Amino acid sequence: MRRTVTILMIGVGLTLTVVSYFFWATPWCATSVSCSNPRVPWTAALVVLGILIAFSAAIFYTVYKGRE
Repeated sequence: MRRTVTILMIGVGLTLTVVSYFFWATPWCATSVSCSNPRVPWTAALVVLGILIAFSAAIFYTVYKGRE
């Protein structure tokens, strides 16, 4: 169970980070002022949350020992 939860946490964290950065952040253009505004206003918080989830997987793997 420990390995499964750790892999899921890493997967969810990386997916949230990649989707937030590439699809919800600033559009890929550099010609107008509207290109500087993100599509979703809280995209930066979602990127940080994804990174925190992925890194907390290591903490979970270390702390949770399972049933003995």
